[in-house]
Amino acid sequence: MRLNRTLKLRIIMTFIGVLGYSTVGSSMTIYYNHYLGAAITGVLLIISSVSSFLIGLYGGHLADRHGRRPILLIGSIISILGALIAVLSNSPIFQNPWTTFVGFFLLNFGFSFESAADNAMIIDVSDETNRKYVYSLSYWIINVSITFGAALSGWLFRDYLFDLLLGLLVAQLINGSIKYFLISESFVPASKAKKERESFIQNYGVVVRDKIFLLFIGAVILNKVIFGNIDFYLPVHLSDSFKTTTIFGFEIYGQRMLTIFLMLNTLIIIFSMTFINQLTTKWSERKSLTTGALLQGLGFAAAFLMNSFIPLILASIVMTIGEMILVPSSQSLRADLMNEEKIGTYSGFVTITDPIGSVLSGSLVSFSVYIHHTGVAVVMVVVTVLLVLCFNQVMKMKTQADIASSKNT
Repeated sequence: MRLNRTLKLRIIMTFIGVLGYSTVGSSMTIYYNHYLGAAITGVLLIISSVSSFLIGLYGGHLADRHGRRPILLIGSIISILGALIAVLSNSPIFQNPWTTFVGFFLLNFGFSFESAADNAMIIDVSDETNRKYVYSLSYWIINVSITFGAALSGWLFRDYLFDLLLGLLVAQLINGSIKYFLISESFVPASKAKKERESFIQNYGVVVRDKIFLLFIGAVILNKVIFGNIDFYLPVHLSDSFKTTTIFGFEIYGQRMLTIFLMLNTLIIIFSMTFINQLTTKWSERKSLTTGALLQGLGFAAAFLMNSFIPLILASIVMTIGEMILVPSSQSLRADLMNEEKIGTYSGFVTITDPIGSVLSGSLVSFSVYIHHTGVAVVMVVVTVLLVLCFNQVMKMKTQADIASSKNT
């Protein structure tokens, strides 16, 4: 499928940016814990997460007021500055974990500030004929770059952190240059004076009054509760319950099983995404959302009930197939539900789903002490059913709104 220049550049930037960050990002918690201790690390991560969430909201508001490109450029400048501080804080002549945190705080701050504008630009320059394909391709690119980045991190992080951080800085400089020299504005506010009169609260008030989009946000939160447990309850379950086995002389215990589960998930996406897209290209949104949600949710529920190698491999396959069907379809639906004049604000509002989903997924780990793995699996089934019902209700309300709109015109 042919894509315009901006979308092609966006795909390139996604690969470069995610590859650069994934070489160090996933291991920084270990770094902070080593130098600062678990208690301080936890506080620092909370501060970073809350700040990133709030600045993401504000960035979305500004993207609708001033256009996408200025927000992208400001975000890039902040990210480049953060990467530079991180590099200087881990150089051969100076090492300091506190200034390293400042660097990564600014890096994540810049990412979050431009995130809504970045997502809004994709919607601006795509349409219903290619949007699902664009999201599928982006999703595939992200998984490929994370795979390479995580591999580099595993081999090099301990002994070559400075070099990896230099690579991260170069990646940010390349992406910043692309945004400055090659990316053009995709959105000009219809009435700049009116936009400037609208406050932050007024802007997001429009989103809060959008009942269809709020229901969709509820569905996204439910989905994050399901998928978030790949980082929360699944590691706990495999660590506590997996029956150690030996395959071809290689011992597989809980932690290794988690790695295999995650690697299989990523490899299936990398090598099967095109086939799944071709298989589902003629499916309706309702069928894609329902099928994807059911396969993903039931795959996770099955994984929480299993404690041996082959059943967990099968559960991973089912979950991943559902994920590949669901993600592009839900992202495409999200774009369709947004007010065209407030896409940045809508994109910013979506960021609320991450902290809420994380809190609920983390809470499930605590409750698992009382309900055990069977209870967690039942919760997954219930959440999956609610997710399917939410998606179907969103589709029903969207259809009714489209019919009403066509009659008025």
